[in-house]
Amino acid sequence: MPEEVRTKDALKGRAIICMMKTNVHDHKVYRVRLDELKALVQALGLEVVGEVVQTRYRPFEKFCIGKGKVGEIRKQAEKHDIQLVVFYNLLKSSQKLNLIQGTGCDVIDRYELTLEIFDQMASDNLSKLQIESARLEKLAPFYKLSSNLHFTHDRPFFHSGGEYGFRGQLREISRRQSDIKEKIQDLVVEKKQQIENRKKLGYPTICVAGFYNAGKTSLFNALTGEHKPVSNRPFTTLSSKYSKRYIDPETTVMFIDTIGFVLDLDHRLIKSFQINFEDIRSADVVILLFEITDPPLTLKLKLGEGISLLRDIGVPAERVILVFNKIDKAPTDAANLIAEELSLDHYDLPWTTVSSEKRTNIKGLLDLIAWKIKELKNKPSPPEPDIKIEELPEENPEEVVGDLDPEDEEPDES
Repeated sequence: MPEEVRTKDALKGRAIICMMKTNVHDHKVYRVRLDELKALVQALGLEVVGEVVQTRYRPFEKFCIGKGKVGEIRKQAEKHDIQLVVFYNLLKSSQKLNLIQGTGCDVIDRYELTLEIFDQMASDNLSKLQIESARLEKLAPFYKLSSNLHFTHDRPFFHSGGEYGFRGQLREISRRQSDIKEKIQDLVVEKKQQIENRKKLGYPTICVAGFYNAGKTSLFNALTGEHKPVSNRPFTTLSSKYSKRYIDPETTVMFIDTIGFVLDLDHRLIKSFQINFEDIRSADVVILLFEITDPPLTLKLKLGEGISLLRDIGVPAERVILVFNKIDKAPTDAANLIAEELSLDHYDLPWTTVSSEKRTNIKGLLDLIAWKIKELKNKPSPPEPDIKIEELPEENPEEVVGDLDPEDEEPDES
């Protein structure tokens, strides 16, 4: 395998985070995204020792960032013994390879970073299978490109079958991808059958969804009396958890704890983890959970993206309840301030605040769930949408917003 291909051992030590911003009118939102990237890198046990941010109306073709910034990263890497460069932008295979050669460091983007965290937290075969599928989808074109460069002077020889040596390895990757897709498709059918069997029991399903570290598993435990493992690391929950709960004489429900979201979640990850999202799509009610102690701008971003993501998965707005967790750690009037800051009336969705740790207003949330279930029962059931997640082109770089720095206006070096 070519030496440029990354191994897990590279994900140790120190890292630099990078972003190419493409919207000069935004001076704040890019910072929220960059801070989340930093938190994810630190969750892997890496020390973030610097950041490089460049603003341009579109990314450079060769490196995504300009050649001058690449030189700057190389100098920082040599000075501070940096092993890894992490990009918020999604990188083309050619950009990744050029950056590895130009910086002398291993390079990953946020898609690969998310997969690495998933891999560390995965404990069941299904999760590992989905992670491998997503990783191979990203790896295949990069490996093909790096192999072509590595074997530039290689020629077929006696008993070679008339082909280059790396062709067999590429075929093996393709076969592995095909096998995994077949296994996952079988599991999707099995998952849908399980969901259908649960529906036959007659219990409404309540799915706890939301962004990582919002306290989904803590709320799940508070609602059900369970004691599932809780961690401040992102993506502790990769495989769904289930528990039945009696609410009132007329209402017994099945609660489901699911995988967490991240900002700008790549649609290829949604497709790779379609089995997990099937629980959300089929739920009678979805609790969209947020951490009320997040800054208002962060909450506004997560609220908009969370509702949009649920819509893409196939969850209509009428099935959604907004819940703001950790009210015990917020000021007394936080609920009113958040409602005004986020313009919650505009969304026309029921909402409430809770503390899963202190068990504050859990009864109020259960009453709200019971009310929502009864309201939905009195409405005619619309036909269930047939949602298909379209695969994004693998070579489509991510565009991010930000402000303009005059020194970043470099000539196009494509």
